[in-house]
Amino acid sequence: MNRVNESFQITYNNYKQSLEDLQNKIIELGHDLEEHDVVIDTLSKTDDDRKCYRMIGGALVQSDVKTTKPILTVKRDNLNDTISKMKADLVKIATEFETWKKDNKIQVVKQ
Repeated sequence: MNRVNESFQITYNNYKQSLEDLQNKIIELGHDLEEHDVVIDTLSKTDDDRKCYRMIGGALVQSDVKTTKPILTVKRDNLNDTISKMKADLVKIATEFETWKKDNKIQVVKQ
C-alpha cells in the first residue's frame, strides 16, 4: 500500500473508532439513566424521612430520601443532557465521515 492509501485507511479507521466509541458511551449512559429512573421512582413512593444509602466516590453514604431525591434528579437531568449532546456529536461525525468518503471517492471493499 502506498502512503496515500495508508493515510486514507488510518482516517477511515479513526472515523469508525470514534463512531463506535460514541455509540458505546451513549448506550452505557442510557443504562445509567434507566437505573436513575428506577431509583427515583422507588424513592418517590417512599417516606421522605426514611434512611437511604448511595455511593459517593466508592463510599457508601447514609442519607434520607428527601435529601437524596433532588440530587438524583439533577444527576438524571445531567445524564439526559449529556446523552443528547453525544447523540448530536454522533450525527455530526457520521455526516463528516460520509462527506469525507464521498469527497475522496472511498469505496468500502468487503473481504
